[in-house]
Amino acid sequence: MSFRLLPNRSLRLPAGVWVALTTIIVLLAGSLLAPWIAPYDPIAQDLAGTHQAPSWAHPLGTDNLGRDVLSRLIWGGRNAFGGVAIAVGVAMILGIPWGTIAGFWPRYVGSVLMRLSDIMIAFPLLVLAIAITGSLGSGLVTSMIAVGLVLAPNTAVLTRAGVLVVRDKDFVASSRLSGVPTPILIVRHVLPEALRPVVIQLTIYTGLTFVIQGAMAFLGLGPQRPTPSWGSDLNEAYGNILSAPLLILPPGILLGIVVLCVYHLGDALRDRMSTASALDTRTEKEVIVV
Repeated sequence: MSFRLLPNRSLRLPAGVWVALTTIIVLLAGSLLAPWIAPYDPIAQDLAGTHQAPSWAHPLGTDNLGRDVLSRLIWGGRNAFGGVAIAVGVAMILGIPWGTIAGFWPRYVGSVLMRLSDIMIAFPLLVLAIAITGSLGSGLVTSMIAVGLVLAPNTAVLTRAGVLVVRDKDFVASSRLSGVPTPILIVRHVLPEALRPVVIQLTIYTGLTFVIQGAMAFLGLGPQRPTPSWGSDLNEAYGNILSAPLLILPPGILLGIVVLCVYHLGDALRDRMSTASALDTRTEKEVIVV
């Protein structure tokens, strides 16, 4: 028996991916360590020192209430990363079972579930999230749960598409004939392959949720003042743009950097998974048994 070996898969990553990954790790670590590394109390006011220019004492200056901008950005990262985790978690917890059921039993139950998802997807994402937040009440947790509810139908549609492809493959039919219980068949055989596109979509949702969270906080539907938040700080800076135009830069630039890094990591993950899938398929075709 002879066969052609699988080509070595390089573990090297482009420099840009390492930069994006390092940036996200540093910002996340800084947010978690905020009580120890933030130079000032983020809500402590100093009305005698408002709109100070960047200095050694305040590297990014102070805002309209004399609060240290850098400290508020560090503490605001907690709400940013925590809120995104809540929203993406809700979307995955609801959307994956939703799409799995609709894909594995597509005729009746799946048809009803997909019509429900179509109705929710028809509404603009941000508008629907704001409407749900208005009914639940403003705040970080409620607003991010609302975003997760809005993202769940899209997750369900993507999961259903993957399940529909996998459920008709030979190994699934063989498992059924072997008497494998349906829950075990779904969890061990169908979902691991069907969820590949969902994993990639997860990174897109993460970047999108950062933007939505910032927008909702800007509108006053996220963490309530004086709680540090990149979106609410951006709103306050915008309100004082004539007297202190540079205050709008730190939260806006930081939010943009985070979103760009997340999307860059998502692109890299998509390329790696696509390459791995192509290599697996090619290897199966190139195996020669004598």
